[in-house]
Amino acid sequence: MKRFLTEKRPISQETSLSNRSVSMSNSIVNSAHSLNLSEKRLVSAALAKLDGIAKTPPSKPIRITAVEFAECFGVNERTAYDQLKKAGDTLFNRYITRVHQTPKGEQVEKIRWVSRISYKNGEGFVELNFTEHVAPYLVDLERRFTTYKLEQTRALRSIHSWRLYENLKRWETTGKWIVEIDEFHQVMESSKSYQENFAQLRKWVIEPAVKELREVNGLDIEWMPRKTGRKVTRLVFIFEPAAQMKMDLEPSNSVVGS
Repeated sequence: MKRFLTEKRPISQETSLSNRSVSMSNSIVNSAHSLNLSEKRLVSAALAKLDGIAKTPPSKPIRITAVEFAECFGVNERTAYDQLKKAGDTLFNRYITRVHQTPKGEQVEKIRWVSRISYKNGEGFVELNFTEHVAPYLVDLERRFTTYKLEQTRALRSIHSWRLYENLKRWETTGKWIVEIDEFHQVMESSKSYQENFAQLRKWVIEPAVKELREVNGLDIEWMPRKTGRKVTRLVFIFEPAAQMKMDLEPSNSVVGS
């Protein structure tokens, strides 16, 4: 086993990743992220190390160690490093997809998450820099942003559950998220088969995500489809925030809305 596993130090509650907050602009929350679960964990851990109210992103790379990754997400250090390494191999090619409606039609914008990412075998950490194009959505956040404790997503095992949680968190002050089905597909990055078959979307995306958030996060959540004619065109999620979500509301700098 590599040497990096031997230097295990207790992580104080003050500096623990799980006690830090993840913040991002609402326009990023409701965009496609193109991340699998390991990549989402790595990006979120890096976001937790950013100061959302800083004016500029740090010039130095953000370092995520296997020790703190393991402590945060409840895995052993070998698994943590394997996940960091695999995520590091693929994250450079991941991007956010934003869709804008213009008078001339739909405009699609793609923004890479990172400009640099590196790891060294046996040293037990990954370092990355967010791109200059994504940075404005992650720092200097004063309004229209969503923030939550990383602790609230650390136990999630589905990327769909995580993305649903972020969007519910965005609307926590109202306890209701009403979303057009096309936007929901974009946020959840639904496969073509799910977009064409709502019963499959319900069975494999919506119901499992709702179930996990009920069981893991304690959210009292209900949802219902809304139809135009015979076709589902909108989804309504109604939820009562769990205790931690309520605590995060006081005080809150986030502004509900797009």
